[in-house]
Amino acid sequence: MSNWSYKNNSRWSSMYPQCSSKNNALQSPIDISPSNVSQECGTKCELTIKYRPSKCYIINDHNTITINYEPGSYIIYQNTWYELTKAKIHVPSLHTFNGNHYPAEIDLYHCIDNQCESGLILSIPLNRGPDYGESVEFINQFINQAPLNNTLVEREITVSEDWNIISLIPEERTCFIYNGSLPHPPCSSGWTWVVFNQPSRIGLTALKTLQHNIVQKAGENIRPTIAKSDKMSVYKVSHEWIKVFEEKPKKNNINKLDDLSEVPMKEDTSQLVQIQKVSIFEEYFNKYRKNIKNFMLFLVIILIITISIKMAKYIIRNDIVNKYLVPENLNSMNMNRSPNNQNKNLGNENMPPNNIPPNNIPPNNIPPNNIPPNNIKENKGNINKPPNNIPKNQEGKGNINKLLNQESKGNINKLPNQEGKGNTNIQTQEQQQQKKANENKNLQLI
Repeated sequence: MSNWSYKNNSRWSSMYPQCSSKNNALQSPIDISPSNVSQECGTKCELTIKYRPSKCYIINDHNTITINYEPGSYIIYQNTWYELTKAKIHVPSLHTFNGNHYPAEIDLYHCIDNQCESGLILSIPLNRGPDYGESVEFINQFINQAPLNNTLVEREITVSEDWNIISLIPEERTCFIYNGSLPHPPCSSGWTWVVFNQPSRIGLTALKTLQHNIVQKAGENIRPTIAKSDKMSVYKVSHEWIKVFEEKPKKNNINKLDDLSEVPMKEDTSQLVQIQKVSIFEEYFNKYRKNIKNFMLFLVIILIITISIKMAKYIIRNDIVNKYLVPENLNSMNMNRSPNNQNKNLGNENMPPNNIPPNNIPPNNIPPNNIPPNNIKENKGNINKPPNNIPKNQEGKGNINKLLNQESKGNINKLPNQEGKGNTNIQTQEQQQQKKANENKNLQLI
């Protein structure tokens, strides 16, 4: 805990030189009055507010309720993005209006970087009202659980899913802008103040809780107003130059309180500061996106090569090509040939083979039954002479005719049947040799 308090603010300048008007002419807070307003400001002072829901984390810092807000909420002012970091509640208000305090004031601190040595403070005065309305509901969700004593130990308070500090923005958004300082030590300059002219409401119950239970005595958490320096300029900004956009929870769309098309885009300039809060995973992925992409491509290539090798081994090991591809090709060729072969044989079904004579015509090399072969004619004179052991007129003619008739009939009848049962078109050499052997046998018998 630091060695200062709001009670001893008269001694700040001795401990913190920047808290002295002699060393720093731009001091805050000030009195807002028509005499202090320099002129109206238009496009140059245009302000865009874009807030999102948050969880509620609260500490009590120097007798002041301080809400630590989650990242992701911004104010855009003069092409610079300021991120909302915390909000402080003062009782009564820090700023006065024509010399008068409002019952309370909540100041929203927006920073350019993590050091938060300078930035923008959005000041919203709070006036007592009935216990209903968006701003009243926003405060009521945490005020009864806020720590009563000074503590920097953060306490998380359960709030609704759509708990959004944008609920405190007043409907009439005319405001005053000036360059000032922190309202407490070290009183450093570099802070832009945006003070709304129209207050938001705070419920009577919540206001009493702040006044009696937390602050206990009015003025124990505010710095008295500082006389406006001649170096300070206060500008009035009308309602139409303040644009407000509310981001709904768990949705990508933005509920527009004003025309969404007028939201300024982030520009890539040296004066633009863009603050983005992303998770560790998203930051790592964005940083090494190209390397991750190349690594994934490498893994895919290795996987394809491995699968190809496994498939090749399987095909070779199981002889897939010969089993499934070669037989199919041969069968297809046989199927293409078979119709022609069948057509060619249709006309030859009833015709005997060329080398087999008809049943009634003996082969050329076999003599008819009644005509003896040539060697029989030459021995014509010896035919009528029976051998010594054969009787006359019985054995000669009878046996010769019987043998010729049996052999000729048997061979003639057997040839077509045997040939028809086998391969019908070609007579093998073995059959021809067998036929010649039978003929020689018949001649020897004769």
